[in-house]
Amino acid sequence: MTDKMLSVTYQCQHPSCQVFCKKGEFVMTESYFKELTDAVPDEGYFKSPPRACRMGFAQQYLAVDVKEETEEVAAAATAEKEKAPDNIFTILTEEHKRVSTKLDALEMAARKRDLDALWEISADMLNDIILHSIKKEEDALFPVVEKKVEAGSFLMPIMKEDHIEFVSMLHGFRCALQDGEILDGVLSTLLVNLRNHIRKEDDEFFPIIEEELTAAEMKELFDVMKLIEEDHIPMELGERTAQGLSPFIEDRKRMNIEISALKSLSSVGGESFCCGCTST
Repeated sequence: MTDKMLSVTYQCQHPSCQVFCKKGEFVMTESYFKELTDAVPDEGYFKSPPRACRMGFAQQYLAVDVKEETEEVAAAATAEKEKAPDNIFTILTEEHKRVSTKLDALEMAARKRDLDALWEISADMLNDIILHSIKKEEDALFPVVEKKVEAGSFLMPIMKEDHIEFVSMLHGFRCALQDGEILDGVLSTLLVNLRNHIRKEDDEFFPIIEEELTAAEMKELFDVMKLIEEDHIPMELGERTAQGLSPFIEDRKRMNIEISALKSLSSVGGESFCCGCTST
């Protein structure tokens, strides 16, 4: 039996949500919508799909209106889902999903104060960022974007700056793990910023670029990225305690304190949560 396609109009129920994801519409299968509604206890509500919240958090959405879609819209949604396997943006988006899963695992390991798990997951993430962001995006995709997209010369430095920030923060975080420390301020900032970066690329950046590229250019980029992946040598995990204490331990402690202080100052009343909500 064919799974029906539904158009779901929603409203985010987070009290302080003031961003564009506050209201909107999803097109999804009936079975997937049931899965999301089963994830929350209240009738008429459903769990937000992955990356729907721009801050990267799972929210509770009110289903304002649910209706079966027309055959044309359903066919378009199905075609989008079944894009050719060599579509580079489908591949990059799938890689983002895997990184998002690792971010969740990193967050859980931090809650458990599991240093060894944090060491392993953060090394895996660093490898992902180097391959995906630095090699595939910056070395292959971005030069094409700068030539083809009108705002490319403006957008590329922003994306590159994000990538530098993520690598730097992960490196500092891993150095602290060698000393037996967990930099919660650094990790919290990394989680929010990287989730937001992924949403920005998936929902805004990639669709703009895809419209500008020809089929031949897409195929050429796919071939280049395939070679990059084949040539990539992942960083070895190494032993967390092998190098002993870092000579920058005091500087790192100070950086963590400063980041935590900046987070507090940028919110009203204390620790900042999703969409500006604060603790009391």
